[in-house]
Amino acid sequence: MIDMKFLLDTNFLLAPFQFKVDVYRGLNEIAKAELFTLDLVIQELEKIAAGRGKTARYAYMAIHQLEKEGVHIIHTKPRSTRRTDAVLVKIAKKEMLTVCTQDRGLISRLKKAKVPVVSMRQKRVLMRR
Repeated sequence: MIDMKFLLDTNFLLAPFQFKVDVYRGLNEIAKAELFTLDLVIQELEKIAAGRGKTARYAYMAIHQLEKEGVHIIHTKPRSTRRTDAVLVKIAKKEMLTVCTQDRGLISRLKKAKVPVVSMRQKRVLMRR
């Protein structure tokens, strides 16, 4: 099995709790997975977790799951106007990472940048190139 590096987006990290899908196992079925996320993604999860309702609870659980799964955190340059999607595309392209996301707009940007994408369909993790 080949080694692959995956960069996890916010909505992909919420998926295990929203859809009852083990995305971590799914990624390891694709390849021997080394997992990464951005500090900006964790900040987004923390903002969501500070709210109320199911999504806030899912975000809280996603943050703790990151630690449990040994996901590496990529620290970005602090800048107030940095958009997470733009940073994801830039880092994925530079570091040759496969991005895991459910965001259709981001998937389109990644395809244009020729960055491999993993998403979910019918509660299964699927690789797209």
